[in-house]
Amino acid sequence: MKRMKSKDYWKKRSEVVAGKQFKKTDNYILSLHLEYMEALSSIQKDIEVFYSRFSQNNEISLQEARRLLNSNELQEFKMDLKEFTRKAKDNKNLQWEKELNNVSYKVRVTRLQALQTQIRNSIEDLYSKQQDNTTSLLSGIYEDTYYRNIFEVHKGLGIGINFAKLDTNTINKVITEPWHGDNYSSKIWNNKDKLIMELQTNLTQAFIRGDSIDKTSKIIAERMEVGRNRARTLVNTESANIVSKSTFNSYIGSGVVKEYEILATLDLHTSKICRSLDGKIFKVSEKEIGVNAPPFHPNCRTTIVPCFADTFDIERIARDSEGEVYYIYGNISYKQWYEKYVA
Repeated sequence: MKRMKSKDYWKKRSEVVAGKQFKKTDNYILSLHLEYMEALSSIQKDIEVFYSRFSQNNEISLQEARRLLNSNELQEFKMDLKEFTRKAKDNKNLQWEKELNNVSYKVRVTRLQALQTQIRNSIEDLYSKQQDNTTSLLSGIYEDTYYRNIFEVHKGLGIGINFAKLDTNTINKVITEPWHGDNYSSKIWNNKDKLIMELQTNLTQAFIRGDSIDKTSKIIAERMEVGRNRARTLVNTESANIVSKSTFNSYIGSGVVKEYEILATLDLHTSKICRSLDGKIFKVSEKEIGVNAPPFHPNCRTTIVPCFADTFDIERIARDSEGEVYYIYGNISYKQWYEKYVA
């Protein structure tokens, strides 16, 4: 019999693996913030141009906003539409591309419709990027978490068991699974539609009130901040979900982890439910995300730790394994292990 490594060892190794993934999430959220600021800047410039052209005493009534574009203004707007359509095509946003084509055939377009189209284009572009970047983030998190956890378990035990390798289809299947009703992609598009509706409604209300450009810009900035916060929560929570799924799949793939412990130390704002579950042990076969496995709430960063008996028989593990077995020495790095057993 061989003595198992301490609980603190497994906790620290699990924290390192999960922490790497949450760091990726934090870095992406920072870049997401910049993307929202760029979109807001573009929208506010469109609003400034709109007010400089059509306002009287720095105010625009709804009646003025609903006036038709003259021939020169319509021609200029249709030049913008060509650029918007090109971007939509590049982003593979087929629905928006189709709607832009429909608008381009119109011969009667109001000032308000033109402005709303410009604003919506900024939002469509923003969320198309968010869709692609979130997909890339979640795919990378799933793969890295899976292999790093298998490495840590096998290294900690000193013995490795043949495990399933990941391919693109497997990863895509996992990250696109519906969770809480929808998958991450549907949630992103739902958030996009919600923000577009809020911006259009607030813009119309600003013209009804006859708001100044400063007040209108402030209202739009506030709604964009709401949209950014929704995006941050979505990315945080979906990332935590993928870390959890990948960790469980790696435990199963390791061939030796049968139980896990809840670890809430990575969650800076530990919730009541996470505190109540911290340290509790469950069977891997009975895990249920949101009930006895993280994430337990939006922005949750509670994670899990593999559980083992105090001692284990390394030869028995080798005998009981259905796949190929190899022995691992303690000084091997993750890079060396990956190149030898994964790449």
